[in-house]
Amino acid sequence: MTSKSTSMTRGRPGFTLVELLVSIGVIALLIGLALPALSGARQRAKEAAILSNLKQTGIAMEMYVQQSSGWLPFATEGTPFRTAPASDPGAGAVTGDYWQLSSYWSSLFLEVAPWEEWFGLWAFSDSRRDPDRPWEASPMFQGRFLNGVSSLEYARSLFARPEIWQEGPAITDRDSVLRGVRMNEVRYPSAKVSLFDRELCVRVQCDDPMGIKRGMLFLDGHAAMHALSDANAARKGRLPELAGYGTLPIHDTDGGARGRDYGN
Repeated sequence: MTSKSTSMTRGRPGFTLVELLVSIGVIALLIGLALPALSGARQRAKEAAILSNLKQTGIAMEMYVQQSSGWLPFATEGTPFRTAPASDPGAGAVTGDYWQLSSYWSSLFLEVAPWEEWFGLWAFSDSRRDPDRPWEASPMFQGRFLNGVSSLEYARSLFARPEIWQEGPAITDRDSVLRGVRMNEVRYPSAKVSLFDRELCVRVQCDDPMGIKRGMLFLDGHAAMHALSDANAARKGRLPELAGYGTLPIHDTDGGARGRDYGN
């Protein structure tokens, strides 16, 4: 009985070392093929969430324009920008220069789109933001995360006169051009960006900040992923003070509010 049992045990087939190594190699290959697909799916999910938030932001923009009798978000020079809603214990304000409305645009939306309900749509997920108070940045981080500043930047070509970005000599009468823009002055709302994700390369590592695609909201309400490098060529503004900001796509659209950021 013992001999027979031993003989049967020795006769059972098993994996050889070569077969085991081949199996491990096949599994590793399958994992290698699956990981890019999973990574791509994860990235697409992130982009879908960003575009959804931008489209909802477009609704807030439309409400603002309606309540302001057709004017796009605009603040006169010296306007204090709120850094938290009035109900927040850390409520405060900052007074920056005229062009800082690009960063503090949401201060104008406190009534039409209360921050407690809306700011989470404008501040994309990052550990350096308080999820319960997304308008407040971590005091441990010194950088582009500032109180009252969202992930989105507002195009300066929408809160100053289009003449700044048209051909002509330098403009010396700044009061004549530091004025608001009405929605009906925008000639190509489906091609003019109002808000875009300016903080993308703060949240993630970017080898090519201009070439990476980022979320953008257009004035007709649609959202899309575009690279800044694919935008139409920017035009240097005729207002001398803009030289300190550099010439940037989206901000310095050729023709200002009357121009296109993408397409012909």
